[in-house]
Amino acid sequence: MPVVSTAASMRNMTGDEPEWPIRGAWYYHDWSEHGNQAPQTYKAAVEARLGATTGLDDFARKAQFVNYENTRAMFEAWNANLWDNASGLMLWMSHPAWHSTVWQTYDYDFDVNGTYYGARSACEPLHVQADPEGRVIAVNHTRDGLKHAVVTAQLVDLTGRRLGTDKSARLDVAPAATTKAFTTAWTDDLPDLHLLRLTLAGGDGRVLSRNTYWRYRTPAAMQALGKAPKTKVSATLGRVSRSGNRTQLTATVRNQGPAVAAMVRLSLKNGATGRRVLPTLYSHNYLWLLPGESQTVTLSWPTRALTSGRPLLEVEAYNSRPATAS
Repeated sequence: MPVVSTAASMRNMTGDEPEWPIRGAWYYHDWSEHGNQAPQTYKAAVEARLGATTGLDDFARKAQFVNYENTRAMFEAWNANLWDNASGLMLWMSHPAWHSTVWQTYDYDFDVNGTYYGARSACEPLHVQADPEGRVIAVNHTRDGLKHAVVTAQLVDLTGRRLGTDKSARLDVAPAATTKAFTTAWTDDLPDLHLLRLTLAGGDGRVLSRNTYWRYRTPAAMQALGKAPKTKVSATLGRVSRSGNRTQLTATVRNQGPAVAAMVRLSLKNGATGRRVLPTLYSHNYLWLLPGESQTVTLSWPTRALTSGRPLLEVEAYNSRPATAS
């Protein structure tokens, strides 16, 4: 499957050649329109959903929706058929030892794109998911049973307004098993594009899994994101700690605006140079935040990757300006 990475990684790939439009260096790095990967259909899928692309930054930003959605769907299909006719899912490769535009679960330079976090979401040890028909299940990949869990579903529009009444169900999930919760079917009164927010909580109320789907009647309905109200995202950095050869910090990412913050991307940089700190591991990335909502994210990186300067966290939603915290 073709995967366009972050704009910074793609610029590393093209090197001294012009980055846009797609040309020489892209083809040298597997953008082959005559092979199995057929990247022209991938590009068409991106543009059908989010409109014609105007340059590398625009294309890379839009591509993360398709990257995330494709990969999450593959692993959630495995979850849905767990021990029925599927015991696992094997990717041909997670990434080549070469800058590439194919199968970049993570990148040659260790940056991360939507593909990785789509996989990470679907492969949570405890997970909640829905299929295209709206059937919601809880997934337990651990060896311990999950007792008295609660699955909740909310439907919201792009302003964060609730659509209808929330659904919830209390259930138990056996070890290495799935349990059906309920169905959140499409109805005629729902907007052509809206969000389905699923939450799985333990018996003590602690959130174990959070999953957000952007549901659309046709791919073109997603273009409403381009007209979505602008919002404002911010981040606050917590305590920095070191363990062995790694450094870790926590950050709280907030949506302070009046609309849903779509696909909020986090990127850790060196505050002195502006360069990316690679590799950085994020507990969550490419977040969907409802108005007023916040999430805590844990970041860690090899201490040697940031020996001078201070950590600076850049956060940006699809429908917001970038913000930084240091």
